[in-house]
Amino acid sequence: MFLFLSESDLEQKFRVTDSNGLDPSDRYDVVISFKSAEDLPKMDILGRGDPYFVATINDQISFTSMIVPNTSSPKWNNEEWIVRNIPMNAKLSVTIYDKDDEKVIDDYVGKFEIENIVNYQASEDGHRIIGPSNQYRGRFYLSIDASKSSPESQQLPSYTYDGPCRFFRHDDFVVGRFTMLNHDCVYSTWKIQMRRISFFFRYHELQHWNLDSRNAQILFGDCALSLIAQNSLKLAHRTLYRRTLTNTENGQLNSSDDLWRLVFTNKTTQRIKPCVYTYIIDDYTWRFSETGNKFFADYASKHALLANASEYVRYAGEFHPRPKFGWNRCDDEWELVFNNASGTYAPSVDLFTNLKQLLWFNFPGLNVVTYDFRDPLLKESIEQLKLSTEK
Repeated sequence: MFLFLSESDLEQKFRVTDSNGLDPSDRYDVVISFKSAEDLPKMDILGRGDPYFVATINDQISFTSMIVPNTSSPKWNNEEWIVRNIPMNAKLSVTIYDKDDEKVIDDYVGKFEIENIVNYQASEDGHRIIGPSNQYRGRFYLSIDASKSSPESQQLPSYTYDGPCRFFRHDDFVVGRFTMLNHDCVYSTWKIQMRRISFFFRYHELQHWNLDSRNAQILFGDCALSLIAQNSLKLAHRTLYRRTLTNTENGQLNSSDDLWRLVFTNKTTQRIKPCVYTYIIDDYTWRFSETGNKFFADYASKHALLANASEYVRYAGEFHPRPKFGWNRCDDEWELVFNNASGTYAPSVDLFTNLKQLLWFNFPGLNVVTYDFRDPLLKESIEQLKLSTEK
């Protein structure tokens, strides 16, 4: 027996609801600036902590900060979180952790809450961080700028993430030795937080796992084998996409130039690598990694792994970079070529327009080309890419 939900069930499962029945005009946009913390406790015997925090609004949307290494007084340099179309009585919860790469679960430091963020007034003394047994665990400083949602914001789904657009890269040397996709034996995964995904891909457009795929039936079934397969994928996802103190890079992306320079350009060669990536887009992120024909490269880049064994994605497929005017002009403009080649989710070709609009909104000026996975032009483009790597 395999799980299937109707469209109405889908909306009920994923739609953000307002139990108070608020008028759509009684909504607010917030810009939360996370500034710093102080007097955080020492969680390990040696050295100081490596703090980060996870913030949530009404348990509907979350934000995870950068890790600040080796300090009890972290500064987040006004790290901002922009959320559109929230109710007037929205509550902010902030939980602070100490990062430890050697542990499966990071150390819990403490938390605090702000009951009404729309009418928030910053305190000079900050907020007391309360740990287990009501212990004092330091202070946290932030500011909140709230304003009535504009007519544009009111058209967005509730709790729409609107920035910043941030990227995270994780390098794994163990997996790299198995995949052997480069001389450095490094396997990299990318996660990019994108603005307004829930607007460009609405809830009724969620892509369910492919009911016609035997592999997907096994993965998402209700037998013991399905549970084992899902747990294996989730463990691999955690390994490949976790945030660590080392072998990682992060930053903000404000344009297509930033995307090419910070994500796709090799820091050593200063060139863009010709290769094929698999990707998924979920509620808040675009995740991708390089794929290949060999077993380990194929497994590490499976769509179900990228999606953390989720039954649904916003979109999925493969993409590759190519010079806009041909492979003999690599120093000129580049473009990203996307397709919908995912046997696990089989996304609709009708959503290519949504995909383009999402990418253009987040990366103004980006050259985007889309092909259905059966299009002969896609096969030709990939063959030309492979030929370019043999020169």
